[in-house]
Amino acid sequence: MNQADFNPIEFSILDSKDQERIREALRLLILLFWGQGGQKDWEAIVRSSRDIWKSLENLPGLENLDITQSTDELLEDYPPKDLNLKLESEFVGIFINTRGGVSAPLYHSCYHGDENMLMNKPALEMAALLEQAGMDLGSGVGEPPDHLCIELEYLFFLLNQPLVRSDPELSEYIRIFIQEFMLPWIEKFEQQIPDAGVQVFFSHSAQAMKALLLFISRTDSVI
Repeated sequence: MNQADFNPIEFSILDSKDQERIREALRLLILLFWGQGGQKDWEAIVRSSRDIWKSLENLPGLENLDITQSTDELLEDYPPKDLNLKLESEFVGIFINTRGGVSAPLYHSCYHGDENMLMNKPALEMAALLEQAGMDLGSGVGEPPDHLCIELEYLFFLLNQPLVRSDPELSEYIRIFIQEFMLPWIEKFEQQIPDAGVQVFFSHSAQAMKALLLFISRTDSVI
């Protein structure tokens, strides 16, 4: 690619503070959607969500996210203990395990074709990408390689590379990974999350995630 024709992704032209805020948002999403490790402190996650997404309101496409209002409302309407219990119950029912099947599986393969099967083509592709990057997740992870959080972790790894500001090939690779590999299934995932009561926290978080990925990978806007 000719440097004169280089059209960088939005993330690469941000200042270091905004780049770190975006990486912080990715860390938040990984914490939020990871199903291992026992019950979470959901009240703390809701507070972090409110603060992190509000800190990104200066960026195009992230200025009017529903998550900033819904987190304020949840923190106002529920005491911490009740919020923790309700969100934990809904998280398990929507994403992990419930009679009749979950609403929104956390695995890319479940949105590939009509098979709705684990360890489909996306899992094999992610396994190869992780191996190529030297990211040895090990057997202790206990999840297929196309789990949402593992894909987010891989994206975090890419955005943390020193050459992300200057390497045209890396910039284009990140754009393609987000726009062609991640976003098509994440759009389906987001649409399958119910939004009644406290469930709105998860649906709005998924909407914010989609907006964040669109922003990171866009190449045609000016800050």
